[in-house]
Amino acid sequence: MMTQQSDHFSRHAGFELLRIISMMMIVLMHGIGHGGLGTTAAPGTFPYFIYWLLFMLGRVSTNCFVMLTGYFMWQSKTKASRLFRIEIQVLFYSLLTFVIGLFAGSSSPSAGTLLRTVFPTTSCVYWFCSCYFILYLAIPLLNKIIASLTRAQHRFMLIVLFLLFSLWPTVCFWSDMSRVENGYSYVWFFVLYFTAAYLSIYQVRMSSALCLSLYFVFSLLSVLVRISASGIEARMGLEGMLDTLGGYQSPTVFFASVCFFLFFQNIKIQGNRPKKIILAIAPLSFGVYLLHDSDFTRAFLWEKIALSRFGSLPASLGYLAIVTLCITCAGYLVDTLYQKIYRLVFRKKVERKVDEITARIYRSIKKGE
Repeated sequence: MMTQQSDHFSRHAGFELLRIISMMMIVLMHGIGHGGLGTTAAPGTFPYFIYWLLFMLGRVSTNCFVMLTGYFMWQSKTKASRLFRIEIQVLFYSLLTFVIGLFAGSSSPSAGTLLRTVFPTTSCVYWFCSCYFILYLAIPLLNKIIASLTRAQHRFMLIVLFLLFSLWPTVCFWSDMSRVENGYSYVWFFVLYFTAAYLSIYQVRMSSALCLSLYFVFSLLSVLVRISASGIEARMGLEGMLDTLGGYQSPTVFFASVCFFLFFQNIKIQGNRPKKIILAIAPLSFGVYLLHDSDFTRAFLWEKIALSRFGSLPASLGYLAIVTLCITCAGYLVDTLYQKIYRLVFRKKVERKVDEITARIYRSIKKGE
């Protein structure tokens, strides 16, 4: 998702395409979840099944964005300038959506809100950015761990991580002892990083047909589990059961994410023109997320869109498709403008200066050891 990593991803246009498609899936998923479309139909009905099948098919997208980082960064050095780029971009959209929220009446100019606006990463205005920031800071340590492992040790570690942070918290949905928070946590990001690094190091491959088949099977299982659990949660008062069973950490969502990721690993883009278009658009994907999923405007946005205004399933799905496309295009247009502003204000020498200062601090620390 992160714009600053495009230099790594440019080697594989298939993964760039994954970023574009995944971002559209995130918008669609938010429409069903945040937009309330998934709650308009009664559990067990055909419309309910279709809405949540689409939701679960899109659920893999966030996991895949984090896995892209692990796939390419396990042997790379982190740079302070990349974190600088993330922070400036997140700050820009935080301020932009705060101002929009003020005019829309969905945010207030209180001291607490202003602090959250100016320090969005530390206040989880965008939960993904806050978790990703911690992940990026931890990459040097994670890479040292990866470098010290044999293939068997790495595989064993993944099994242990899966048991502790995927299977256990999903089965024991009433407790979050592992602090995985249904996948909305940097702890889960660490698991995804180690998983993707393994796929990259040992070039794990599966046929495209098998990848797609398993992706649909695991997504379908996620829906069937939700349908089964919806009645149980209501009758027995097991609050949070559905959210946990359909979380990013859920075994079915996790395996679907891996299969979806491996499918795009197999994709080879033919022709220079399609590849250039994909490589030009993909780095702007992060802006789509930042524009439409801010805490300051999220509720207002989906309330105004009112996805449930159409009663019939075909009309609702058509409206959802149009809304998804419009939000995605708006995000790309705004981020195109943002990138031009960034290049105008923060030239390369600013980023070099950030890296130089960080390197100087690091050397000072090393001397003091």
